[in-house]
Amino acid sequence: MTVSEYIFDFLQKKGCDTVYMVSGSSAMWLTDALRRNEALKAVCCHHEQAAAMAADCYGRTRGVPGICLATIGPGATNAITGAAGAFVDSSPMFVLTGQANSRLIRYEMDTGIRQHGTQSLNLEPIVSPMVKYFACVLEPGDIRRVMEQAWHEAMDGRKGPVWIDVPVDVQNKPVPDEMEGFHAPGQAPECMDLSAAAQGLARAEKPLILAGGGVRGAGAAALLARLCQTLQIPVATSRGGIDVIASDSPYFVGRPGSYGDRASHFAIQQCDYLLILGSRLSISTTGYYPQRFGQNAYKVMVDIDQKELDKPGVPVDWKISMDAGAFLERLLGCCAGLEPADHSPWLSHCREMRRQYPNVLPGYAQERPLNSYHVSRLLSRCASADCDIVVDTGSVCNIVSQSWELKEGQRYLISGGLSAMGFWAGAIGAVREGRQVLALSGDGSVQMNVQEFATLRYNRLPVKLFVFQNSGYMLIRHNQHNYMNDRFLGVGPDSGLETPDFCKVAAAYGLDSCELTADDDLESAFQEILAKDGPFVCQLRVQEFGEIAPKIASRVMPDGSLKAAEFDDLYPFL
Repeated sequence: MTVSEYIFDFLQKKGCDTVYMVSGSSAMWLTDALRRNEALKAVCCHHEQAAAMAADCYGRTRGVPGICLATIGPGATNAITGAAGAFVDSSPMFVLTGQANSRLIRYEMDTGIRQHGTQSLNLEPIVSPMVKYFACVLEPGDIRRVMEQAWHEAMDGRKGPVWIDVPVDVQNKPVPDEMEGFHAPGQAPECMDLSAAAQGLARAEKPLILAGGGVRGAGAAALLARLCQTLQIPVATSRGGIDVIASDSPYFVGRPGSYGDRASHFAIQQCDYLLILGSRLSISTTGYYPQRFGQNAYKVMVDIDQKELDKPGVPVDWKISMDAGAFLERLLGCCAGLEPADHSPWLSHCREMRRQYPNVLPGYAQERPLNSYHVSRLLSRCASADCDIVVDTGSVCNIVSQSWELKEGQRYLISGGLSAMGFWAGAIGAVREGRQVLALSGDGSVQMNVQEFATLRYNRLPVKLFVFQNSGYMLIRHNQHNYMNDRFLGVGPDSGLETPDFCKVAAAYGLDSCELTADDDLESAFQEILAKDGPFVCQLRVQEFGEIAPKIASRVMPDGSLKAAEFDDLYPFL
């Protein structure tokens, strides 16, 4: 067995079944080993960024790492954006890259010379800060240890990407019969007493849970639902945790943040006990005055990453370094026999705030051109429960995250921490048997990975891409309007940027498509599109300057600085 064969045999036996790749000469033996492994499927993309984003979404939806295969130099650097996104969003992933001859890369590593050979780069100092583990395999006998350690790092603790770089002359060398393995460090059993947390939640008058992506990463959405039912506690979700609770749950309050909703913001500021579960409390979640976030509450923060607990910002009364699933299991055990306070008035109050302060207003349905909030809400109602929704960044992410009615069983995937344009292409990796896959993207973001139309077409991937055509970068257009006195640059046809008619682009790639406007019966059209087999592109003619609200607004001060409003004082101001 060669090094390349060993790599793919190892990953296949661990449960991986698909590799997203762009072929290249310096990954020739890796590519050939993949071709000869009948248990693995190769999906050939047209850009390594898209292949890495697809591997990211695969890792989030399968419970095992996604795999991205790329070649030397520019192939590797193209994959960095996808790997960085997986790193900040805690998605398990393997990036495999071909490299120059081991003699050449050794010289680069030893001397620090810029380059020795062609296309090669010493990747370790470039990619190490954005992966959990990096290894350049210089000796065939190291491959077992490298793969075992890489798997451990990708899946243990806070999940994330790992990167294996393999020189071309090492790829086809036979592996020794006997190889040293990796011995994972032993972990002390968690024995923290959580009875105080259980009692605090049970006895509080207005308890609230803020759930983040760590809940989904721990596979703990069902445990969260049990806790809500046991103690009758409402839940707000960060962007990363949107799909841990259905929108029609009686315990769902809302989704706070810079572009959030009034109900969740009011609930956070009114609650007296706040359990922060698997959310890193980013500025986009807490607003710009973190010291006043949940200011009336006793705050408990649970996170698997000690560094997130250590960072300054929101004052937290009790910090617990623990996997969200392990925490919830132990907490539920501590709830046995407790008689919680009557939380029904608080739950009713939270539900009433949701009813009183909707994000999608009735008048949006009559606006022309199409209002993006209305479009998003209507599409969410047409989508099935067996559906993965991949949402690109920018104004579309804000609008869809504020308006999508999530059904039980749906997954909702975004480029959260990195917020990378072109993330719609991650939908390639979200495709699973028997499930719908919807990708929602702005016209500007579609352009960042438009070449993947060919991947959709060739593989007949059942991805329905909805393009919000607003003639450019609407979120930046708003910023330049609000803070730059309408000095527009690079946001639309009047400022140096133009996006195409995506129906014509789809036709060039051999994809079926349609355009919908305010004159069309959207609900019927959506149902017809979602019932189609294979890929489809739907271009939505939406408002070019539609308002994105509610939001935490900022004002330009006389000295040029920005002063943000308070967390519970969203624009439009009440």
